[in-house]
Amino acid sequence: MFKRQKPPKHILLLGEKNDTRDYIINIIKEEVKNPKENIPHYTFSIEEPDFDRTIPDSVLKKTDGAIFIVNATKMDELSKIKEFLWETFVWDTRTANIPILIASYNAEKAIALTKSEIIEAFSLIRLTDRLWNVLEIHENKKEDILACLEWLDMYIETLGIKPKVLKKKSSSRKSEKKH
Repeated sequence: MFKRQKPPKHILLLGEKNDTRDYIINIIKEEVKNPKENIPHYTFSIEEPDFDRTIPDSVLKKTDGAIFIVNATKMDELSKIKEFLWETFVWDTRTANIPILIASYNAEKAIALTKSEIIEAFSLIRLTDRLWNVLEIHENKKEDILACLEWLDMYIETLGIKPKVLKKKSSSRKSEKKH
């Protein structure tokens, strides 16, 4: 018997273009390039936060999870990415089922925001209708980078490749017949 193969998981990687972001993306891609038996296959899209341009529908429809790669030492960058996250992922119904991971690099620096401060800076505590997490990357350690992918993969695998959209029942009822 042939086993039906699952479609590849699509991860959307977002972050300001720089050498560190590209290094993190390369580590993730290299890990899944020659997957071990138990690691599923992936596809990726890379986007920069840009308010003048929206992420194409074709990318959002196939996206199973999003990783926002942010520099924990640059408050101005965090503010821009926070606005982009809320505009594109929180208030947009097309992205309602996409889990979000904030991967903050430069976490080892004295001026870096801690995980708790990033949660506060992004107002993530208000995000109660979807799964999100913040993971720190210290000194660009490969283990920290791969922990980001593992966390996202675990969520996607647990709930299935494409989580079902839950629809609320209509509160309006047909008038009941009186006896």
